[in-house]
Amino acid sequence: MISSHTKILIVGGGIHGMTIAVSYLEQGGALDDLMMIDANESPLSNWKTQTGRISMSHLRSTRVHHLSSNPHALKQFAANYDYGSHHFKDTFGRPSLALFNDHCDQMIDDWQLTSRFIGNAPVERVSRLDDVYIIETKNRRITADVVIVATGQSNVVRLPEWAGVPGCRHIFSADEPLEQEEVTIVGGGITALHYALARHHKGHRVTIVTKRPLEVSQFDADRSFMGPKGLRAFHQLDDDWVGKRSFVKAERRPGTSPNDLVLKVKRLIRQGLINHVIGEAVRRDDQLVVDGRALPSSEIVCCTGIRPLDVNQSFLRPLLEQLDLPLTPCGTPVLDETLAWTDHFYMTGAYADLIVGPFARAIYGGQEAARRIIPQLFSAQKYA
Repeated sequence: MISSHTKILIVGGGIHGMTIAVSYLEQGGALDDLMMIDANESPLSNWKTQTGRISMSHLRSTRVHHLSSNPHALKQFAANYDYGSHHFKDTFGRPSLALFNDHCDQMIDDWQLTSRFIGNAPVERVSRLDDVYIIETKNRRITADVVIVATGQSNVVRLPEWAGVPGCRHIFSADEPLEQEEVTIVGGGITALHYALARHHKGHRVTIVTKRPLEVSQFDADRSFMGPKGLRAFHQLDDDWVGKRSFVKAERRPGTSPNDLVLKVKRLIRQGLINHVIGEAVRRDDQLVVDGRALPSSEIVCCTGIRPLDVNQSFLRPLLEQLDLPLTPCGTPVLDETLAWTDHFYMTGAYADLIVGPFARAIYGGQEAARRIIPQLFSAQKYA
């Protein structure tokens, strides 16, 4: 068993975890005070795997949403390294995945974050002893003064009831996909459309199944929810957790995609190069059927979303039970405005939905989490 201590431990090496780490260092934090741990082998490994699997071309977020606390950092990086204008799409400047990832790698290298990163180490349990937290993996025991949970929302995939039909998998399942010449893709959101284009470009015959006609939304929710004015009604709900959950659910726009992506797929549908079936998919024997029509079933890929792990089924359960920490009626941690669940223990992403609002899970949500958490870290160090 390897034992170590750190002042600040970030659990999760994805976009949110790296955003908090970079922002902390940009604002004067010491690298030696920081440690990150992740189930994957390297920083942003899961992000790169998932976006690569669907051949994402451009992000949905804008040019000001990235790892740095400087909103202009990505644009400056692009200018310094002569990235062409095609790396920014539409009036919002949505960056290409290649540009975004290159900028991330540069930030991680500049701040030497890999030297403080522990990979291939899924956390098994967290508990508290006196003034420190104990984080345990299969072969490590880390004590930390402060813990920030930034594990993202890709722990559990959402699958339809009929997903047991032969040849069916989720787009983000762990197994390496065995692609067939003909594929049925279930889902109408940005993941499904990117993946449909990728498979079409490989020369495969593609059928998309959606419950509704393809819908356009430039972002996951209305852009006003990225600022205090747009969130006024949300914040007025105070600690009405049920009301806030309903608000977030009503305002998020799953199953939608930016206009340019929808137009590309619609053009291929009109040309007869992609088949589009609208309706509710059901299972009939070992076949997937929509309105009585059997769909190609040698390969069925569900692009039906992902969700965060239930706290009661996660490494957080020992801490929850030990400290009798509060949960909302929907089973998520009750966080304060700094995103603290208890003293010096913070959470981001989907766990922060009811404080940050509809964009808590997005790249913006990682930046907002950094703005709320990092001042608390410096304050704690000042009075330590």
